[in-house]
Amino acid sequence: MNIKKIIVLLISLLILPLNTLAYNKAAVDITKMNISDLQKALNLNIITSYELTQLYLDRIDAYDKDYKAIITINERALDEAKKLDEERSAGNVRSTLHGIPIIVKDNIDVFGMPTTAGSKALSDNYPKKNAEAVQKLIDAGAIILAKANMSEFAFEASSSRSGYGTVKNAYDLEYSAYGSSGGSAVSVAATFAATALGTDANSSVRLPAAASNLIGIRPTTGVISSVGVLPYDPIRDTIGPLTKTVSDSITIMNIINQNNKEYKISDLKKLRIGIPTDFLKGDNKNNLPENKLIYSEIQVLMETAIKKLEDNNITIVYIDDYYNYQTDYWFNNSLSGYLFCDSFNSYIKNTSSTIKDFYDLSTSINKITNLSIYVESCDSNESRLAEKNILKQEYREYINKIMDENKIDLIMYPTTKNKLLKSSNYSRTQNLSAHASSTINYPAITLPLGFDNDGLPYGIEFMARSNQEDLLYNIASLYENINGNQETPSDLPSLYKIPNNLNKLVLNYTTQLENVKYEFERKWLTNVQKFFRDYASNDNSDQINLLNNQYSNNIKNLILIKNIIFIIIICFFLFIMRKIIIKNTKPNKKG
Repeated sequence: MNIKKIIVLLISLLILPLNTLAYNKAAVDITKMNISDLQKALNLNIITSYELTQLYLDRIDAYDKDYKAIITINERALDEAKKLDEERSAGNVRSTLHGIPIIVKDNIDVFGMPTTAGSKALSDNYPKKNAEAVQKLIDAGAIILAKANMSEFAFEASSSRSGYGTVKNAYDLEYSAYGSSGGSAVSVAATFAATALGTDANSSVRLPAAASNLIGIRPTTGVISSVGVLPYDPIRDTIGPLTKTVSDSITIMNIINQNNKEYKISDLKKLRIGIPTDFLKGDNKNNLPENKLIYSEIQVLMETAIKKLEDNNITIVYIDDYYNYQTDYWFNNSLSGYLFCDSFNSYIKNTSSTIKDFYDLSTSINKITNLSIYVESCDSNESRLAEKNILKQEYREYINKIMDENKIDLIMYPTTKNKLLKSSNYSRTQNLSAHASSTINYPAITLPLGFDNDGLPYGIEFMARSNQEDLLYNIASLYENINGNQETPSDLPSLYKIPNNLNKLVLNYTTQLENVKYEFERKWLTNVQKFFRDYASNDNSDQINLLNNQYSNNIKNLILIKNIIFIIIICFFLFIMRKIIIKNTKPNKKG
């Protein structure tokens, strides 16, 4: 950690007591919890969805003025949380997402909230219904907490820069969060919600995920419905979740995929993984940015990851001349951004925006992106798209041939090759996420690779063939187990501290719930639950100690009761034995 980050951390620690007084508290630290942890705490009544939603809103209020990750807060979120708490109390828990707040990128429709795509020109663009993926989340009991900032119209990869500000990196404010799903990524890294949805046309989920030390998946195009997504490139665009853990990613995918498929971790067979040598090392004499010399610290991190995988029975195959001028031609000439105009005109019919068509959008003064070049592509003919599809198919056949000839199951590479860009630097990043998967519609997943000496995070990515998300999740789970999970950035600490005696109380409470027999145990549980509800306004340490002492006394009483029962059983047994002995020792009387 550099000197600047240490100073920021010290300042954060100094102001933490003030924040503690200003914001809500809970008996658990939400910055250290994944979706299953949160759901367990909700089911055990340690926290309610209403309280959880307040805690996330507090974090947004405390930190987002610096990070600019959020555009719009859902004003109905607390009311929705309260209703979901009532459902839970009535015994209706819809899914693992019941009562869990989620953030959605602001090019995905949420009814009652504007879909701006990061442009103030669309500040009143209210959709007539939820996007299909959002509706699935809501049906599963999720709370849409907020809409996330993004690069305007999802155009940029090097930054999430919009009319609502530029999203700053969660690990260092001077650096880029990348794009276009930077707001979604930073929201998860900063624990503004449990997880977030982004969209990926070229690398827009995976590159920001890597820059935020997260897991980001681009599924096979079509696995998740794009209905209700303000499009950029409709034949590449796909929704993808950004999460802190592989299990959270699977949870979201199992709900929003439209194939009704259940992704799960299974026993992993021996795998062969291909690594392009130019992506791992590179040479500045090569004119292609993807093949330039890699940032030395990323190379060290990659070599460490390779060694860990090999130690876990993964075979690594090195591939030479993987990305060349032919593949670069396929990538760049199959881009379909020219469909933006026509697809926007189709999309905008389902909203109440004052912007009625693409011409209105292109001439609006309330945007930061020049769209004039896209006006020329309106009313595109189908033959142009057919040409693009031929290029995609050629690229797909090329990748398949490499995988077949080398007998590899997956292709692996660093998500980016260069040191993270500073927010003021809009130069092209050596973005390897975009190299194939988005063009040929193959799924790919980015996971945390590690940090450089400046404390900046980087990602490692795996690409599989079409509809092999299960394989991706299996290698991701293995990699996560050997590499470790994400931690909350040090500049974004919890707004409250969990004292040791409270941790002890939560543990005692959880243990007690597993086996309740007597009225004094039920009474103690009720008292603890009441304390949890009142904790935000009354964190009395004496009361915590009292409840812990009562638990200890309950244990003593249980031991006493068990001993008394044991003594009674022994006495009864002795009494019966005595009766039998007396009966058997009585002298026989002769007639």
